Amino acid sequence: EKARQACEDYALDMLECHNILYPEKRVRVPIDLLLFPHMVLIGFRKKKQDTAIWKCGGSLISEKWVLTAAHCIEDPILGLASVLRIGTATFEFDEVDDLIQERDIEEIIPHPKYKPPSKYNDIALIEATPHFVLSRDIRIACLNLNDDLNETKATAIGFGKTSSTAYTGSETLMKVDLDIVDNKICNRSVRYLVRRKILKYGITEDQMCAGDYENGGKDTCQGDSGGPLQVMDEKVDCVQTFPLHRIIGITS
Repeated sequence: EKARQACEDYALDMLECHNILYPEKRVRVPIDLLLFPHMVLIGFRKKKQDTAIWKCGGSLISEKWVLTAAHCIEDPILGLASVLRIGTATFEFDEVDDLIQERDIEEIIPHPKYKPPSKYNDIALIEATPHFVLSRDIRIACLNLNDDLNETKATAIGFGKTSSTAYTGSETLMKVDLDIVDNKICNRSVRYLVRRKILKYGITEDQMCAGDYENGGKDTCQGDSGGPLQVMDEKVDCVQTFPLHRIIGITS
């Protein structure tokens, strides 16, 4: 209930709904930045002065908390995640530098039952310090609070590889619209993960699948980990509601 109220209060505080839905007056700002303003990059660096290496994504769910996957919080070589960045949809646009906010990490809270390399309980919270400053271009996403999901499609975003043969991730924020796949059907595709004990018990009730089961070719990829699987209500009334994404899953 607190999460629902906080999301509603935040929506009512935002006053520029029309400009976000109809951003025709914005010049040379990547459209994805306007569409997914809660997207956070999670970075690693051995020393504070080092250039960050961005390896995972996350979702801003309040001024200080980022939701991500538990396997994203630590790198075997670089150690624990140390920096967060929001306000960028591309690594090529200098014009949006004034929108970018980088924050150090105050605290990392992985799920207490997460044990790598398992895909179970692969969820974590990261606290930013100082807090992010919310604006028209930096906004939170809401948490899905319904036990029963009625959605048949959702959108995943990230800077991950655009093909299985790519060496590096995309320099531009990418999105893919995916079908929600029934867990029983999905389990047919993850038998190799069961054998490797990454998904020892298959897809469980507290997990979900999304992809293109019938045709293949559409999915998240390496580098998208921790990013959101999200939906947005089709009907948006700028007087009563605000276009906030609803997070229904995390790329694991």
